[in-house]
Amino acid sequence: MKKTIFLALMLLSNISFGQDYNSGDTELDASLKIVNTNANKDLAAFKLELTKTFSVPMPKVEACFKVGMAPADAFMAFQISNITRKPIEDVITVYKTSKSKGWGAMAKELGIKPGSAEFHALKGKAKDKSKGNSKAKDKSAGDKGNGKSKGNSGKSNGKGKK
Repeated sequence: MKKTIFLALMLLSNISFGQDYNSGDTELDASLKIVNTNANKDLAAFKLELTKTFSVPMPKVEACFKVGMAPADAFMAFQISNITRKPIEDVITVYKTSKSKGWGAMAKELGIKPGSAEFHALKGKAKDKSKGNSKAKDKSAGDKGNGKSKGNSGKSNGKGKK
C-alpha cells in the first residue's frame, strides 16, 4: 500500500513539476523547466508577476492556467503575444490545438520564424526568466535609450526658471 501511494505521488509530482518540452531547442527546453520549478514555489506570486510584466489583468493570466498551461507555458504565451502583437486569446487557441508540437512550432504558427531575431529574443527572454530575471520583457541593461532626454543633468538650483 505504501509503495502504491509513493508511486502515485511520484507520478503526480512528475506531471506538475517535470513537464517535458519539445521546442526543438534543448537550451529553451531546459530554461522552461527551470521557470516551472521556480514558479511552482510560489504560484500566486508568479501569476502576479505576469500581470505586472505584461501589463495584463489577472483574468487573462488565469485563462492560460485554465487551459492547462504550466507556468512556463503561460510565460511563453505572453512573450509570443507581446512579440507578435497578437491577443493572448489567439496564442491560447494555438496552444490548445498544437501544444503537442512544442513552443517552436507554435511560435512559427503564430508568425515567429525559427532562427529569426524574434525567435532568438523569445529564447533569450525564457533564458533570462530561468535565471530569475523578473523583468524578462524589459530591454536589456545595456540599452541606453535614444538619448533625447530633456533632463537638466543635475544643474538645477531648484528655484525654477528666472
